[in-house]
Amino acid sequence: MIVVAYQSGDALTRCLDSLAGEDVVVVDNDSDNVGFGAGCNRGARKTDAEVLVFVNPDTVVQPGAVEALTRALEDPGVGVVQARLRLLEQPELLNSSGNVLHVSGLAWPGGYGQPADTLTQPQEIAYASGAAFAIRADVFRELGGFTEELFLYQEDLELCWRAHLRALRVLVVPGADVLHDYVLERPGRQKEYYLERNRLIFVLTAFSARLLFLLAPVLLAIEAGIVLVAWRQGWLREKTRGWAWLVRNGSWLAVHRRQTQALRHVGDRELERFLTPVLDPRMLELPSGVSALNGLVSLWWRGVRVFL
Repeated sequence: MIVVAYQSGDALTRCLDSLAGEDVVVVDNDSDNVGFGAGCNRGARKTDAEVLVFVNPDTVVQPGAVEALTRALEDPGVGVVQARLRLLEQPELLNSSGNVLHVSGLAWPGGYGQPADTLTQPQEIAYASGAAFAIRADVFRELGGFTEELFLYQEDLELCWRAHLRALRVLVVPGADVLHDYVLERPGRQKEYYLERNRLIFVLTAFSARLLFLLAPVLLAIEAGIVLVAWRQGWLREKTRGWAWLVRNGSWLAVHRRQTQALRHVGDRELERFLTPVLDPRMLELPSGVSALNGLVSLWWRGVRVFL
């Protein structure tokens, strides 16, 4: 078990209490906050376990969850498994039944707010939430671990997409229940900076050249829409900082893209089922016009998929 803690307070104690009897590596990120991905990588290097189970310090792991995650990875065709994430304050409801990935790289928890008992069978998902998931140690090393340059957010997306590229399945396992003290809004604007910057890093390095070409009109339209939202909500500065980072780190982006694409064992036709053209995160109040946008993007996606 690996827990990366950063100013976690009593939540960490609560999490560790739920892991009593398990071998746990706690990475203290308070003194030199190197980011979530780097913290996870540190923890992975400190254990010789065959299966790495990562949980956030704001989770409460239910009995049998670790065993269920480990058992699911006995199938060599499975690369990553996510727990059935329930809301801590409303455990009858889902926090995530597996995360959803939009064609633009936007992503959100799937099944949010739905009855947890509706998820009764393992399901293949776009990617696993980093709040509670497991991966075999040899697969983790083969995929390169977490990308530390991301610092915070979307590390789980990148790792799972690399698993997809290696033709490994990513599942949510309902037999593994974990409660999550999910917080959508956080103080400051750093979240918007990292989410947007890392979304673009993912799209530019994980998507094939053909997919980028086919999605170019959608990507440009979404980018324009996000700029408008950022301006209206007061975080346009953070958005432009993300662009500046991409420009300054163009050489790293090129290398990271080559490394990511080198993992590819499957084509876009096999991967397109993990992408959705519809923006419908249940935890957000979406701007007006999203319904029309969803219709247009769905039409475009239906037309260009034949060229994958």
